[in-house]
Parts: sequence; C-alpha cells; structure tokens
Amino acid sequence: MAKISLKDRSVWRILALIRVCVAFVLLALFAAAYLAPPGWKWLLSRFAGAQFAASLYDDGILSAGVLAYIVIAIVVGRVYCSILCPMGTLQELFWRIALRFQPRRSYYVRPSAARYAVPLLTGVGLVFAVPALMMFADPISNFGRGMGAIYSLLWNERTSAFTVAIAAPCAAILLVSAVAGRRFCDWCPVGMTLGVLSSVAPFGMRIRDGCVSCGLCERKCPMGCADAGGKRIEKERCVLCFSCAAACQGGFISWGYAGVSAASAGSRRLFLRGAGVKVASFVAGAFYLTSANFKFFRDTMPPAGGEAAMTEENAAIEGDVISILPPGALDVSSYASRCVGCMACVAACPVKIIKTLNSANPALDYSGDFCQYSCVECGKVCPTHAIHHLSVEEKRRTRVALSNLTLSRCVVVTKGQACGACAEVCPTRSLKMVSYEGASSGLTVPDFAEPYCIGCGACLVVCPAEPAAFSVDAAQRQSLTPGIRPTEGNEDLPELPDTNDFPF
Repeated sequence: MAKISLKDRSVWRILALIRVCVAFVLLALFAAAYLAPPGWKWLLSRFAGAQFAASLYDDGILSAGVLAYIVIAIVVGRVYCSILCPMGTLQELFWRIALRFQPRRSYYVRPSAARYAVPLLTGVGLVFAVPALMMFADPISNFGRGMGAIYSLLWNERTSAFTVAIAAPCAAILLVSAVAGRRFCDWCPVGMTLGVLSSVAPFGMRIRDGCVSCGLCERKCPMGCADAGGKRIEKERCVLCFSCAAACQGGFISWGYAGVSAASAGSRRLFLRGAGVKVASFVAGAFYLTSANFKFFRDTMPPAGGEAAMTEENAAIEGDVISILPPGALDVSSYASRCVGCMACVAACPVKIIKTLNSANPALDYSGDFCQYSCVECGKVCPTHAIHHLSVEEKRRTRVALSNLTLSRCVVVTKGQACGACAEVCPTRSLKMVSYEGASSGLTVPDFAEPYCIGCGACLVVCPAEPAAFSVDAAQRQSLTPGIRPTEGNEDLPELPDTNDFPF
C-alpha cells in the first residue's frame, strides 16, 4: 500500500502547483533574457547553455549536462521536459490559458509511430551537416526563433520579413497547443529521446487498482498520455507534471516504484504488442545521441590540406545589407554545422547588427551600425560555440571581413570637401589621412593599409559619399590581423598571419 502522503490529493495539488510555478518562472526568466534591452543578457547564456540540445550539439553525448539529463531520465523520467524546456512550458501555458475559454475536445492521444523518423532525420542532419533537418525540429531553435522575432519587432527598426517568417513554426506549434496540449513534445527529438530513456525508469506515475476510469486524469493531462480506459499512463510520454494525481478523486494515481498490478500487467501486454515500435524508438533515440557525438568529433578534427589565403578569396558582397559571419564563427562550414538558430546572438548584440538576413543562421548587417571593437557579447551567449567566445584582445584582431576603398567616390575627390570620418572611426588605424596631391588647399584623403583591417564596417557606416567610397567583402575564413597599425612612419607593413594560426 502506498504512503498516505503520496495518495492524498491535496499533497499532489501542492506538488503540481510547485512544479507549474517553477517551470513558469524559469520560462519567464528565459523569455526576459531574450526580450530585455541589450546590456542585460547575462541570464541568456546560462539558460541557453543549459538546454539539452545545445549541450549535445556542442560537446556531444559525453558533456556533463547531457549525461546528467540522461541519468535523470533513466532513473526518474522526463524531468527536463517538465521544468527546463522552454518550448514545452510555453505550450503548456497556451494550453492552460485556452482551457479557461473552451473545454478540451481531445483527451487521450495516441501519436503515430512515424514520429520516430524525426530523431533519425535530425541525426542525419547532424552527421552530414544539414542544419535545416535539425533547426525546425529542435525545441531551443523554435523557441529562440520565436523570441528572436519578438525581440526584433520590439527593439530593431529594421526587422526583416525573413526574421518574422522563420518564427512561423513556433507560432504554429503554439496555436496547436492551445487546442490539443503539448503535441510538439510527441515529435520533438529531445523529448522522444528522453522519453525512450524514461520508459525503462523504475519510477513513474502509476494508476493503481481501484480506478473507475472516470476520465478526470485525461482531461487534466497536457500531454494526453493518461489513458483512463486502459488504466495506464504512458511513461515514455509522461513529463511528470502531477496533474493526473492532483485530479484523481479516489487517490488511485501516485508516483513510485512500478509494482505489479492489473494496470501494470495491462501495460506489459501493450508493451509486448508494440515491441517493434519500442525497438524503433530505441534505435531512433540512440542514433540521435550518437550522431551528435560523431558531429562533435568531426568538427574537432583538423582540416585536410592548407587554408586558402583569405585576402585573395573573399566572397564579395556589396550593398546596404552585408552578410558577414559574427566574430568567432570562423567559417561558413563550421558556423552552419553548429548553429541551431536560437537567436541568442541576435538578442545579445548591443548595436543590433546581428540579424537573420536570408537564412536561419544570423549574420552581420552594417546598414545601420558597425561591429563594436571590444564587444564579445555574441560569443558569450552562443550555447553551441557556433560563435566561439573570443577574448577582447582576440576580438580586436579578428578579421570578419575586408573593406575596399574606391577613392574616386570619396567626397574629398568628388566635391573637394574636407572629411576624414573613416580614419577617425577606424579602430585599428588601417585608414589614415594623407595629403591629397590633386588639391592645393591642404585637403587629405584616406590611405588604406589592408593587413590591419578587421572588417568591422565602421568606415562604411560613417562614409558620407553617395554611393559610399567603401564596400565590405565577407571573409571566407576569419583570421587574426597584426593588430593596430603603427603610427610613426613604419612603411614596412607585416604580412597577414597564416589562417592556420587562428586560435579557435
């Protein structure tokens, strides 16, 4: 017989309330970390880095966070999904709000076995560096794109339609949740993988003998995994919200060791009948976990052959919108294989130049401002190290792009006006003013020393010429420059270091 405290409805109500409050408070803090103005982002790196998928994609299955979540799932169940997953909690919030305005039309839900294709496809995306297969199924990616779109609408005057469009899957998930509960959790690769592990947990929610199949547990279950008719709660899908136990009038639902009862015997028969599905689910979950580990080892292997000289193979991109990788992203291949599109870097950028321009991988946009010389905020908050966390010294020497000067467009040449704005804002002094030979009035024009340029975009942003005398070319691979240009007549400028010396 179970302990009185575990069968007492008031106790379960208190536990369910505590669980809801903790989950909603963590969700509110996570959302606030995204939506707060730049400068208050210290929470963002903590919350984003604590996510299961972020830890898995960053350090593989052997990371401390992933191992802890796996052990908890095997011993207790899907505690992560119950409290820490922002997408799961956000779905439950919408569902609970909708319940106040309309009765729930569906109760017990039996999801299709086809859902196990999702972790398989996600794993394929990780192995072969196809991020689209990962981004639109991952919970932190969907949550981040939703929060990133809201943040951009609140704080960014130049929000692109693409930024809003890629948040559509998040909006669709929440619309479905308002009617049918946490349905995305049945298809989420993280939820399914933890669910497979929790199916072998010795503890979980159980319907005990004496249940009259009243259906109250079904109506209160946000996952739709309580089956009153079958007198069972699907352990693989249960997120330990305790709502079923709090609703049960007779106290026939409790959490504890899986004892032998009529209900558990029925579950055992169902397990045997669905053995094929169970095997498929374990294979899918195992592949998802190990494929992320293969990805980790692949990313840490040294590249084959030498690196191309960046200054000779820049990808020229001109215009008001310039697609350049954030400082620390290294190159397109490394960045795309690790970025989950969580938009943490978008929310963290103090000058709002990191945006989703034409893909879910954010890039720099110099149409309104430039990359700050000593700012390393994007690397601090990136949970997967798609953007490596640079020191301030490394950031000041990291070339993300290369400026090009078309002197014939300079206002000194075209209008005979004194300027020098570009030299004033250039943080590395790769631009300095020299005497203009074509004028007799003492005018000066910019002299550009390419090896010292880090491609921050400051010269482009401040240039008053129409069209601007500067364009910026995105670097195929980021590298270190010598630093600040010497100021005392040193005309022997050093060569750009080999890109293999890049320290991350």
